[in-house]
Amino acid sequence: MQRIEITLKVDGQVVKQQIEEVDGTLEQMEEKIDAMSRELAAAALQGSVDAVTPPRPLFRRTEGNGGTRGTKPER
Repeated sequence: MQRIEITLKVDGQVVKQQIEEVDGTLEQMEEKIDAMSRELAAAALQGSVDAVTPPRPLFRRTEGNGGTRGTKPER
């Protein structure tokens, strides 16, 4: 059994701390660690977004009428 501790910080502030014990086959351990990394990636993104002071930039382009439109090219 292995104990994995990961502390995620954004600008020096702890966003998430995760402590897991993994054991089992190598495949089971890999699956558990992969799930941890996906959770932490989401927490890192959210922590980074939360750290941006308002007004936050839009993730989509603003149209001339003030609405937003997707960034994918039209077909």
